[in-house]
Amino acid sequence: MNRRVEQLSALGQEDRLAIFRLLVRAGPQGRCVDEIKRRLRVPGSTLSHHLEALTRAGLLGARRSGRFIFYAVNWREATALIRFLAEDCCAEMQIGPGAPESGRRAASEPCDVLCVPARARIKAGGEKPWTNKNRSRNK
Repeated sequence: MNRRVEQLSALGQEDRLAIFRLLVRAGPQGRCVDEIKRRLRVPGSTLSHHLEALTRAGLLGARRSGRFIFYAVNWREATALIRFLAEDCCAEMQIGPGAPESGRRAASEPCDVLCVPARARIKAGGEKPWTNKNRSRNK
């Protein structure tokens, strides 16, 4: 769990989150430091500090190609973090309106909130597991 706290802490800074999101969009090949700096307009020394924090947290990996250093998302760690955050998703959600305790979703069953895109669920005519009150939060 300490590893996950370190990863969340690394992502909890605005510039680091922007770097991570840029590298997610870049895919497995990543981006070179100069391109990251140019795209995000972050000073070199500050960028270096942020890349170090994200790498130390295990969310990024670096590779050298000639005189350039490329950073890319460590997909195994990023996926593990997302799974950690969602592992109990909807574990206490009742299956039907007024369902008794035994009507709760089993932990091994996939949930509709994270495992099925909302549009597919709506097209299929499935019930929405959210209320109008928190609807916009789960879209």
